[in-house]
Amino acid sequence: MMLFNYLLVFLLPLLVTAIPHSTPDDSNNTDTDIDTNANDILTTTSIFSSTISTLKGLDLTSCSLNTTTLNINYNLTALPTPATNLTLQHVALGRGTQNYTCSSPQNTTSKPTSVGALATLFDASCIASVDEELLHHLPALVQGIPLETLDFLATLISLAGAGEGILGEHCFTGNGQPSFDLRFSGDDDWATMKKVASANAPKSVDVPWLKLVEIEGEGIKEVYRVYTAGGVSPATCEGQEGEFEVEYAAEYWFYG
Repeated sequence: MMLFNYLLVFLLPLLVTAIPHSTPDDSNNTDTDIDTNANDILTTTSIFSSTISTLKGLDLTSCSLNTTTLNINYNLTALPTPATNLTLQHVALGRGTQNYTCSSPQNTTSKPTSVGALATLFDASCIASVDEELLHHLPALVQGIPLETLDFLATLISLAGAGEGILGEHCFTGNGQPSFDLRFSGDDDWATMKKVASANAPKSVDVPWLKLVEIEGEGIKEVYRVYTAGGVSPATCEGQEGEFEVEYAAEYWFYG
């Protein structure tokens, strides 16, 4: 039931922010506006209830990925398929920041330089095994939750012990290579990776989908970053100075 509990914490803020709230100018609303807001509330509540119903019976510790297959085709966007000798080991919902730097803050033509990323990886294997379409909706939803809320959530989950909701952490090494450490979950899996393929996300505001392969590590041979939400830097360095962050969320699929 731990998976249900932490996803419930995820979804409650989403429900609150999705429901229209009154403002000082709402006194001018017409009956049509009121009816529309009421319908929005009912629709949001219905989706929330349906999602909770789907998640309620999940058990974080007993989900098989044997029949789960990542669909990496979307709007003619595709990445190479996993190596045939590998099997799906984990699926994670990553939430964090893409990090950039600008050396010329007033330069209206220079582009920000990527300096890596930092994200918490929440275990989404059970969701992927039961309802992959539901999983694909979560990155865009979770991206709207403040990082401070997620930091608090991650702290609460960590108190339950290894293997209870948090799969691990994603960061970049000093050499600029993406790294995944899943040992927080009690496994021995970790890897430093390199990018071998990239495909544009369906929306230009979302960072690309990627295929990564292992340089060194244990257990993880390939990683896919897909169904991304956010993370793209501003087009130029105008108004930016030094390092800055752009929040994002994504699915990560681990093969070994």
